[in-house]
Amino acid sequence: MKRVLYLPFLLFAISFLISCNSQNNEYHLTQKEAEYRASLLSNIHYNLKINLSTEDFFEGNVEISFDVWKSEKLRLDYFQGEVQSVVLNEEHQLDNIDHTNGFLIIPAQDIKKGNNKIKINFKTPYARTGNGLHKFTDPDDKEIYIYSQFEAFHANKMFPCFDQPDLKATFQLTVEAPKSWKVISSNNQSSILLSTNNPNSIHTFPKTEKFSSYVFSLHAGPYQVFEDSYNSIPLKLYVRRSLAKYINPRDWFQFTKEGFAFYEGYFDFAYPFSKYDQIIVPEFNFGAMENVGAVTFSERFVSRGPMTRAQRENLSDVILHELAHMWFGNLVTMKWWNGLWLNESFATYMASLAQERNSEFHETWETFFEKMKQWAYDEDSFSTNHPIEAKVENTEEAFTQFDGITYGKGASVLKQLVFFIGETNFQNGVRTYLKRYAYSNSTLKDFLFELELASGISLRKWSKDWLETKGTNEIEFVSECSDRFLKWKVIQSKPGMENKFRDHKINIGIYKFDANQKNDSLPALVYDSFPIIYTGRATSYVQEVKDCPDFILVNAEDQDFVTWKWKDVDLEKVKYILKYDTNSFRKLMLWNALAQQIELGEITFEDFYKTATEIIPGEESSKLKKWILANLSSDRGYSYFTSRFWFPNEKRDIDIKKLSTFLWEGLSQEKPQTDLQKYWFSAFLDSTFLKEDQERLWNLFIGKTNIIGLKLDQDQRWSILIKLSSLGYKSDEFRTSIETEKKIDTSSRGTNSALSVEATSPSIEIKTKWFKELVNPKSSSHSTATLRSVAYQLFPVYQKELQLPFFKLYLEALDKFDKIDDENYLDGFAKSLTPDFCSAESKHLLSKFVNSHSKLPASIKKTLKKQIDLEERCILMKKKNLSLK
Repeated sequence: MKRVLYLPFLLFAISFLISCNSQNNEYHLTQKEAEYRASLLSNIHYNLKINLSTEDFFEGNVEISFDVWKSEKLRLDYFQGEVQSVVLNEEHQLDNIDHTNGFLIIPAQDIKKGNNKIKINFKTPYARTGNGLHKFTDPDDKEIYIYSQFEAFHANKMFPCFDQPDLKATFQLTVEAPKSWKVISSNNQSSILLSTNNPNSIHTFPKTEKFSSYVFSLHAGPYQVFEDSYNSIPLKLYVRRSLAKYINPRDWFQFTKEGFAFYEGYFDFAYPFSKYDQIIVPEFNFGAMENVGAVTFSERFVSRGPMTRAQRENLSDVILHELAHMWFGNLVTMKWWNGLWLNESFATYMASLAQERNSEFHETWETFFEKMKQWAYDEDSFSTNHPIEAKVENTEEAFTQFDGITYGKGASVLKQLVFFIGETNFQNGVRTYLKRYAYSNSTLKDFLFELELASGISLRKWSKDWLETKGTNEIEFVSECSDRFLKWKVIQSKPGMENKFRDHKINIGIYKFDANQKNDSLPALVYDSFPIIYTGRATSYVQEVKDCPDFILVNAEDQDFVTWKWKDVDLEKVKYILKYDTNSFRKLMLWNALAQQIELGEITFEDFYKTATEIIPGEESSKLKKWILANLSSDRGYSYFTSRFWFPNEKRDIDIKKLSTFLWEGLSQEKPQTDLQKYWFSAFLDSTFLKEDQERLWNLFIGKTNIIGLKLDQDQRWSILIKLSSLGYKSDEFRTSIETEKKIDTSSRGTNSALSVEATSPSIEIKTKWFKELVNPKSSSHSTATLRSVAYQLFPVYQKELQLPFFKLYLEALDKFDKIDDENYLDGFAKSLTPDFCSAESKHLLSKFVNSHSKLPASIKKTLKKQIDLEERCILMKKKNLSLK
């Protein structure tokens, strides 16, 4: 390919990039520092007063009351704000306090044994990164909105504090803000003072329960508010006024009430706080955040068209996840960030359990398998993997733990633990654990102790194997059958240097076919399953079965966490099951196993395409169709569409034409105004490449082509323009339409979309302009959220030749970023612009860069190491697909 030929020329230039990143890591709090500070302090209380201005900064003062048992110097965390005065114990003015590294040091001689009070006046800039206290101006109506985001180490970006999870405190808050603003925090205001002489109002909040600094919060602005209640618990939903018309508060409150009903019963512990607000905020870095009594959600959950069932299920899942945190995470909190998994894994597992037991979304475990579990398997396969209970040396590393292991693998292992010790034992252990450690901190040992008491089963070995050792086991299932006796053997392996054999419990599914079945009322296949326990290198047994099976599905009910090494794939048998099995979950697992065979070189993407196009017409599950279509058409990651760019242009175009014809026919024939019609449209949009399909897409946009029931919402219209721009689509009407859409949609989402339309255009001048902007986020007029959305669209899969000249510039930019720079931006920049050329040269250059730059920020280093792994996999997959074409 042409793009590969340029890479050796870059090798010489990039080889001169040596490690020159010398920034220190002093700002980030280490675990040792946190442990020492926690050993000194107790009875912490913050009396915080904030004046929220409409300028680029806010002012405030905080009085911190705390006890110490001996006089030692104290670190007080506060990042890049201005300390105006410090008074200790109401009389001692502290001058010349060092505040150069993002924290203050209070000298030991100024600290007395017993109770102390520090009063600090400060001035802090609003954040533009989504971390700290973030300010946003709505381009629609010019209104200002404020929200906070403090996890993992960002409360100190708003006010001076002891910012670590095991220094729980009580908070008392007073806020002065414009009269038109709602002000929201962890509990409801006790008073709102209005004065004719003051354009602002003063909101006073009473003393809170005791909790960690990272789940304290403050939000303000002229939000639209919807209200409801669950029993005696007030429920409120806040959203920007310009987005309020797109909100369905009924769904939000219904999903929330379902969670309250399930969790209070399951935990046998009433909701531990006074109220429950949910705030939908702009430019949010995550999906949501479990602030006590004031959960924040990304505006990505606001759809400007009718929501599909999948979107509603996802919203329900996230609402339930955050609500579970009120008990696991907020009521009981880990001592340090190595215990983050228990917060996130538990909330992830409980959200799916709550959906299964008390919602309309009974397909939740299918979604869990499709998303969370695959994320977990992927993350655990990288060289950057870590134990679920990981070692986290400092708060910089804490950010890198928000990954598929902490969420997906941890939740999967909890699911397996429930299967292993029994749900009643697990539930009883959780109940006593919450009661024992309410409003305090705990460790893994504490959690396991309560489960052991409830179940009577020692979990020490289980914990060592599953939580404290990294890696995923692989198994082969070898069998032979005669006279209804199935002789089977499980062969377990432990890839990776630190992996080990584990004890597993798994379900084995067996299929018996009846291909000659003439009676449509009788099944064409019969399914049965049985559980087994396997340990060590190999486990074997002879099992009596009703009939010798025609096909065996390993881990059939998805209780185990293990990779199945599927040998000798028989596509005809697979297609038979996919055609006749009525259980969508089993078919999803089989589809996923089939897709994994592509990476292993057992089948090609062409095999997958043929199977998919044969099965889709008869498939009744919209969830399965959505999954299949995405794996055919996605323009991100590995799909049939993206794999076509491995081939010469002639074959590429023939195959993409074949795909687009199939998708267009499916879209044209699908039932109008259904979720499936939207899925077919998304698939066609994603895989649009050829000129003919660009014209089809354009004609849909302008209304020249009409598909009954397909009504393009504003976000879909922008998606079409972004796609066409990325392909260099040119016409006077096209440019005019972009300007028209910008006038119609003046929202922040519209603004970002318009910038993406420009940035994705296949022009080296435009790429250069935006690349310069992206490598200098601090000097940009755009927020980091806007820059990340642009970076995501800058180099689509078919623009690799345009990306190539930026390889060296990309590495130079990474070398200039600092460990104290915003980790969300570093992560987004590194991922979106990573040079994924699927070549030995790019893999070599990335490896050489990482090996010679030991002081890279942790988030960047992890992203690059994962990309090196992905390049290696892609090279092997590409080679095997080309050889088997």
